[in-house]
Amino acid sequence: MFKFGIKLLAMKESLFFGFTLFIVALCTSQDGYRSISGIVTDGKTPLMEVEVANINSATKVKTDRQGRYQIRAQEGETLAYNYNGKKAVEIDVEDVTTFLNVKLKDEVQELSEVVVTKDYHKSQSDLSLEYHTNKDLIRTSYGIIDTRRFNYNIRVFQGKDLNPASFDIISILRAKVPNILISGRINDLNNVVAYFPRGYTSINNPTPILFDVDGNLMQTAPTYIDVLNIERIAIISSIGALQRYGSLAAGGLVIINTKMTNFSFEPESNAPYDQAKLRTNFFVEGEARPSLEEVAPNYLENLRASNSMEDAIAIYMEQSKRNSPSPFFYLDSRNFFAKNRQNPEMVEQITRTIQWKFSDNPVVLKALAYQMDDEGNFRTSLAVYKQIFILRPEYQQSYRDLANAYLNVGNARRAALLYARYNYLLSEDLFQESENFTGILKRDFDNLLAQNKELIPKNRSAIIKDKEGFNGTRLFFEWNDSEAEFELQFVNDQKQYYLFKHSLFDNESLIKEEKKYGFSSQEHLIFDPEGEWQVNVKYLGNKSLTPTYLKVTIYSDFGLPSEQKEFKLFKLSAKNINQKLAKI
Repeated sequence: MFKFGIKLLAMKESLFFGFTLFIVALCTSQDGYRSISGIVTDGKTPLMEVEVANINSATKVKTDRQGRYQIRAQEGETLAYNYNGKKAVEIDVEDVTTFLNVKLKDEVQELSEVVVTKDYHKSQSDLSLEYHTNKDLIRTSYGIIDTRRFNYNIRVFQGKDLNPASFDIISILRAKVPNILISGRINDLNNVVAYFPRGYTSINNPTPILFDVDGNLMQTAPTYIDVLNIERIAIISSIGALQRYGSLAAGGLVIINTKMTNFSFEPESNAPYDQAKLRTNFFVEGEARPSLEEVAPNYLENLRASNSMEDAIAIYMEQSKRNSPSPFFYLDSRNFFAKNRQNPEMVEQITRTIQWKFSDNPVVLKALAYQMDDEGNFRTSLAVYKQIFILRPEYQQSYRDLANAYLNVGNARRAALLYARYNYLLSEDLFQESENFTGILKRDFDNLLAQNKELIPKNRSAIIKDKEGFNGTRLFFEWNDSEAEFELQFVNDQKQYYLFKHSLFDNESLIKEEKKYGFSSQEHLIFDPEGEWQVNVKYLGNKSLTPTYLKVTIYSDFGLPSEQKEFKLFKLSAKNINQKLAKI
């Protein structure tokens, strides 16, 4: 029965794979140019008239009233975002770039912690504490508001009260708002627009509903959201929404809070956690939460609730009908069958599906390879790293990734040849030296030769000396999505910490260097650590509403014969929450 279900699923997914390739071919023209779109905001509202320029082709466009833009570019070109009074941003286009939602910031940071509603004064910290117990609160791009304090009609629905049979947000709106109008096809994620029956600026010019999804504003319906991942919805069909959102909300407003973004608890209790505490400069024991694996998409919750292998496979097949465009559905399902059900056949089937459907997407393939490394399946991950290398031969990290994949299967000679090839490309000026990454590869190569002296020619044996360079604990961080932004917090045994900020606003030069040379990794060296260190991460997003996979390799006694390494893998989804990565 298992094998029949797996074979049937393989047939269905093969058919969908052909359709996916057809769609990809339509999105990218033969000259290498593709359409890149997104929304530009100031972190609260969309920005109109932002100049978005392709500095390589001199093409320029401006954002519309909803902050939306669309521009053509090809891999290697640079998009520049300019707006009066905001810090300019430049983003390099990569092989996978199709959406870039950009947030522009003032040169001077705005500090705002208090929301004032009529005569009712509460700080955002107070409202955050009440959010999970007060069903009248809703998170918006302007902060948390109390819907009881407004004199216009706001209807609030709890996620647990929504019909679980609803297919998407459009199904919910149709059930809650009679005669709602829908424009576009539901299976086209970028082309579904909704209108309230009286959501018009004039009879002949309909104004679409504005959606506020976890602080992100859009006027196309977010049909991709899993209904059972919704925490709370507020519907404002009257012009009352204009008070805060301006003319963008002339057609009405739908605010959606998802469970992922709104998950947080008070340390060592089940009370909601005040996220304002995360903004302090002092580390407090218990401030960092464990990895939020318990906050899972609905399809994963259903799989975990399955009672048998047959039940789990049936749930997977059913869920694949609605989640097939999402690589994260397959990655999560693969991880479930690998770790929860220990079903090698299903793991192999889903692995092949990912490699077929996303064969041209190195970001997805890298997440797959990370999963395999985490499982200790180094021979299978080697094949995936080879696939990524073929897709990205100009990325310097491709050499390190493939070299380490060979090293993980015990083939030190192959690994050494790749490092030697990298050095040759540097010497021939085919690669340029990176201030941050070239040193990392040199450290890796030197350590490889020190640990495998038989690889060194006899006439050059003096180039490596025992215990030369760094000896201690080495932390190596790598992430699959180069647009990922996050903060790493390193806390020593005295509870003092320092932050590594990986964001375009805080570390623009580093991110430009990463894009230029092709690497998404960072090392941190701890010399002779005393006591116990803790490493935490705060995920800030990746210019889209998708998770990022972060792999951490911990090298103990790095550079010594007793060297050992340990892999840890984290799927980062919940934003602005300090999560524990490791203790050292």
